[in-house]
Order: sequence, then C-alpha cells, then structure tokens
Amino acid sequence: MPWMPDYEELTAARDRAVKAMSVPVGAASPLWLAFGAAASAGVAWWWMTRWARAVNIEAAMEPSVEATAPRSIEPSLAAVETSDAEPAEATAPEAIAVSALAEAQSLTAAPEPDDLTRLVGIGPKLAEALAARGVTNFAHLAAWTAEDLANVDSALSLKGRAVRDAWVAQAKRLSAEG
Repeated sequence: MPWMPDYEELTAARDRAVKAMSVPVGAASPLWLAFGAAASAGVAWWWMTRWARAVNIEAAMEPSVEATAPRSIEPSLAAVETSDAEPAEATAPEAIAVSALAEAQSLTAAPEPDDLTRLVGIGPKLAEALAARGVTNFAHLAAWTAEDLANVDSALSLKGRAVRDAWVAQAKRLSAEG
C-alpha cells in the first residue's frame, strides 16, 4: 500500500495496534496475577475466620438429644403384663409412677442453686429467665428431654442455642463434678 507512508497518523495507529497485540493475553496476562492475589487473599481470610472460631467440643462429640432421650416405659409395662405373677401387675405401674415422682422431687429439692452461667451460652439474663422457670441446678438441665428443650427454646426465643451449645451434656458433666 503505497499511500500508507504518506499519513503519519496511520503509521502511528498501526504501530500502536501492533504493540497492543503483542501484550500478553490469556495465561500470561498480568490481570491473572491480580485475580490470583485477590482469590488467595479471600481463601486465606475464609480459613482464618474458620480456624479462629470457638468450637463447643461437647456439642460436637455428644450424640443428639433425641438419641440420648430416655426410652418409653411401654416395653417394661408390656413385660409386666405378660408375666404370670398377678401382684407384680398391680404394683408395677404404681411403682414406676412413685419412682418417677421421687426422682422429680429429688431434682426439685436441691438445697442451693448452681451457677448456670458456667454453661457455654448462658449469661446472667438467661440464667435469671431459667430460674424464673424453676431451673436452678445442673441436675435440672441434665434431666431435660428433647421436648423440654423445644419448650424452653420456644418460650425464651433461644433459636436452637440450647441444642447447639449442648446444655444437657454440659449440665451432666457439671452435675457429676459436684
């Protein structure tokens, strides 16, 4: 093209285009370095926040409350009904009811309240709310069933905190310590 050298602007534009095309693109682009640095910083931040987060080991190690809930007394009553001894049939349900009542009274007859704030997830205000509901000892909490947890959770708007923080497992451990 003989007319191209006549226009200096066109040769300058052509030189700029050739230079632009020689800039590395794709895998060798400097933009990939910036992207890689940002992605690495994001991954590092994610891992830092996960490793620094406190973990309740009792909640992670204990089986769920449903799995540890006491079994129904129906099988034991069926065994009593099939036995040949008639006096055992008449006294077994009464004995079970009396023993359950004695157990409940022993839990409520604790001499002094425990410091419930020793449990993870219970602060002074929540301890007061639990005391207003009659829960003052670790033994009370240790005896909770899944239904009790659900009732307290809905009444106090705990949003599953009692299950997440494994209050029952913590209370069992602390009540066993004395």
